[in-house]
Amino acid sequence: MYYSDFQKYGKMLWDHQLIHMTSGNMSVRKDGTLYVTRTGSLLGALTSSDIVSVNASNTQRDKGASSETPVHRAIYMANPDIGSVVHAHPPYATALSWDYETIKPIDSDSLYIPEIPVLTDCPYGEGSACIAEQFPKLLGDHKVAMIRGHGAFSVGKDLREAASRISMMENQCRLLFLRRQLEK
Repeated sequence: MYYSDFQKYGKMLWDHQLIHMTSGNMSVRKDGTLYVTRTGSLLGALTSSDIVSVNASNTQRDKGASSETPVHRAIYMANPDIGSVVHAHPPYATALSWDYETIKPIDSDSLYIPEIPVLTDCPYGEGSACIAEQFPKLLGDHKVAMIRGHGAFSVGKDLREAASRISMMENQCRLLFLRRQLEK
């Protein structure tokens, strides 16, 4: 159903080095169904069998679905208006997440993403109950947020918007990171 969008934006995440190998995942919500990338899939080279459908309200891990599916579900449940969630491992944003509870971009794109909250109080574990419980609260009205030392989740009306927000956030963090280096 959404295969071409998954393929296009998975490749974009790969091409822009926002994911590595089997890291990252994406989902789309349509009515009571989530279409989510399969666990272990290569987002940069997705095939149609890499997209699985799961019940949007199920609280159990679905066979074959990304290990982060519980976090995707929790985000959707807390945000009924969003249509897509993207999880990536952007290197500059992840590096900065170790030093900030809220990353405050300094470039002109801060008009669109003025701050990036960082979840700091959950030990990382793929699809962990703590992250699924805490992350939607942290995300709140923000469009992107980080898990300290791990990666980012973004939301949007579709995969294009959610993937674009990850890309914009990483560019903001790259500029902030480079600025910090110049100040040393």
